[in-house]
Amino acid sequence: MKKLLTVVLLFVLIFAGCGKKNSPANGTPQKEVKLSLNHVGAANHFYHDGSLKFAELVNTATNGAITIDVFPASQIASGAKAIEFVQMGTLDIALEATMALENFVPEAGVLNLPFMFKTKQDAFRILDGEIGKEIEKAAEAKGFKILAWWDNGFRAISNSSKPIKMPEDVKGLKIRVPESKVFLETFQNLGAVPTAMAVSEVFSALQLHTVDGQENTPANFINNKYAEVNKYFSDSRHIYTAEPLIMNLVKFNELPKETQDALLKAAKEAGEYERQLSLLADQKDIDTIKAAGVQVDTFTDVAAWIAAVQPVYGQFPQFDSLRQKIQAAQ
Repeated sequence: MKKLLTVVLLFVLIFAGCGKKNSPANGTPQKEVKLSLNHVGAANHFYHDGSLKFAELVNTATNGAITIDVFPASQIASGAKAIEFVQMGTLDIALEATMALENFVPEAGVLNLPFMFKTKQDAFRILDGEIGKEIEKAAEAKGFKILAWWDNGFRAISNSSKPIKMPEDVKGLKIRVPESKVFLETFQNLGAVPTAMAVSEVFSALQLHTVDGQENTPANFINNKYAEVNKYFSDSRHIYTAEPLIMNLVKFNELPKETQDALLKAAKEAGEYERQLSLLADQKDIDTIKAAGVQVDTFTDVAAWIAAVQPVYGQFPQFDSLRQKIQAAQ
């Protein structure tokens, strides 16, 4: 009888141990869940490094209960289409820029106005504060959960025709812009002929001269190999764009509270990591572009550019309150 009790106790301990395999610290069992995360960056881009870090942190925090499959280089979709997939629930998480988010959460469009942020540090502080929370609340009303604000960066203009130093240099150029009303209006005000398209279509459009140029961050200029088709690059810093990590709100709300907390904490920590990688890239990307044989220019008369885009603010009066808060915070 004593031997039988020992065997029974051994089995109890074994099964108890199995029950704790996918449990958080409080001992509550978690259902195993697999999530998908899509972003537009190449496998050597800081988007991908940050996404892999996020997946690792979530998996560790949930003791393996949550697995996140990361799809780089727009493998599932890019731009507004990726966010639409999140809205539909066919994609769980998208790391997408505010330009695309603006099509679903109009309040995010204020972040895309020209010359809104002076430095990345200003942008990080403001997005992590009350202004960021205000936009997050608006996103939830549309079915999205912004897990954290990651970094896209200050944008530059490239083209195959001529150097761009002053606002008048943009006139008549066919420029690809993201799928954003704010971007379209900005470049129309500068006299360009803007065409909105997803980033996955840009290289072929430049190659076929459907457009003369594009505007994007230096990191994306490098990773998307635009140096092969554009030999003029202006480090204009005309618009800063954030890169929110966006999840389907229904999917998020279906998860246990401890899992939600793990996702939010991991998103914030991985976002800090991604931001640091982006800041490091800023220091070397311009040199890399020059080394590729591209002519690099800067805006020496920034005041002229700011004056040239002032009418854009008046075209979006719905952003006035948030815009003034952002400007006052710097």
